[in-house]
Amino acid sequence: MLSLLLAATLAAAEPAATDAHTAAALKMIEASRADEPLKMLKDPTAPMVQSTVAQFQGCASAKPVLDDFSKRMGAITFSDAEIGEMRKDFAAVYTDVFTQQELETMTAFFTSDLGKKLLDKTPEIMQRIQGASQQRMQASMENAQKIGQELAPKLDEAFRACQAAQGEKPAN
Repeated sequence: MLSLLLAATLAAAEPAATDAHTAAALKMIEASRADEPLKMLKDPTAPMVQSTVAQFQGCASAKPVLDDFSKRMGAITFSDAEIGEMRKDFAAVYTDVFTQQELETMTAFFTSDLGKKLLDKTPEIMQRIQGASQQRMQASMENAQKIGQELAPKLDEAFRACQAAQGEKPAN
C-alpha cells in the first residue's frame, strides 16, 4: 500500500529541470537582459548614498557623518557567488514556466536584430507610454475630483441619514 502511494506521489511530482533546460533558461535570461537588475547588487546602496550626499552639497560640517554613512552603506554588497545563485533562482522560475524549446526560441529572438532593437528601445517606449497614460489619468482624476466635490454634501447628508436610521450619533 505504501509503495503504491509513493509511486503515485512520484508520478505526480514535477520533473526537475535538466541541465540543458537550466542552461537554456540562463542563456535566455542573459539574452533578454532580465538579469540587468542583478548588476546593481554589486553596489545596491549607491543611488541612495549619492542622493543623500547631494542633499548636503557645500556643507563641510556634514562631511564626517557623510563619509561614515558612505563607508558603511558601501559595505552592503552581494558577492559574485550570491548574484550567481540569484541568477539560478531566476532560471528555476523560467524552467517552471517555459519548456527548453520555448526558452531557446526566446533566446533566438532576443539575440536577433529585432530582439535587440526591442530591448534597446524598451526604456524609451515605457517612458513614452507612461507620459501618455499620465495625461489621460490626470484628466480622469480631475474629473473624479469635480464629481467628489459636487457630491460631497449629498454624500455627507446620506451618511448622516444612515447613522440616524441606525440610531447612531451623527459625526461632525
